[in-house]
Amino acid sequence: MADQAGVEVQHVIQDTGAAAGLEEWLRANSTARIFIEKDDGMYDAWNRGLHRTDGELVAFLNSDEQYLPGTLETIAETFRTRPDVEIVVGDCLITSPAGDLLSFRRSTKLRPAMILTDHLYDLTCSMFFRRSIFDRGLLFDPEYKAAGDAEWVSRLLRNGVRVAYVREYLATFAVTGENLSLNSNRARELGLLRKITPRWAFFAAPLLRKIRHVEKFLLGGYRSRPVAYEIYASGDDAHRTRFACDRPSFRHPWA
Repeated sequence: MADQAGVEVQHVIQDTGAAAGLEEWLRANSTARIFIEKDDGMYDAWNRGLHRTDGELVAFLNSDEQYLPGTLETIAETFRTRPDVEIVVGDCLITSPAGDLLSFRRSTKLRPAMILTDHLYDLTCSMFFRRSIFDRGLLFDPEYKAAGDAEWVSRLLRNGVRVAYVREYLATFAVTGENLSLNSNRARELGLLRKITPRWAFFAAPLLRKIRHVEKFLLGGYRSRPVAYEIYASGDDAHRTRFACDRPSFRHPWA
């Protein structure tokens, strides 16, 4: 976050402080506003952190995610030129904990029925929002512990929130094997999502998947030129490390 040029950034860290010495380390190594307190899960923590921000544009990252250089400047310019939208979505790179590229992910148009009958196919680390969303009370439902982002995004869309798409890689998501979005809680919570899914959507689900796959194909989601990127890799929090992949894969590690 600290090396994002061209924008003014307010960084809020919201955490339970469960790890020994975490609060002391954060305060010694970060200029962010830090809040260490108990919460009712990840989505409650996101709500708390977002309430504590002051900017017009907001976003959130988990500890296994980070922005690529220039991302926030690109997003600020997109919102400036598109005053009609409240969400901007970009593409994402999926890496190993060491930073090596595992797959690339092109964003496709978000539709509530597609999300509720399948999954949230665009990652939240490459989503950005106007604060007006939260000011209208459209917050995360803390009853969810792993699939709340899918419920939330589908609810935003059902409330008429407009979306713009940036065809650039904006963020990385590191597959650690311990990612909350990939654990068993998410599988259990898919049952909760089904309860709010219109009946017609279940019958249309196979067709909806085919439509999304066609859109993904047309956007280059199954092919890519060589990719080069710079991220903060494991063991080096001070400097970005450059990575390159000549033949990026579209196959997701958890597929």
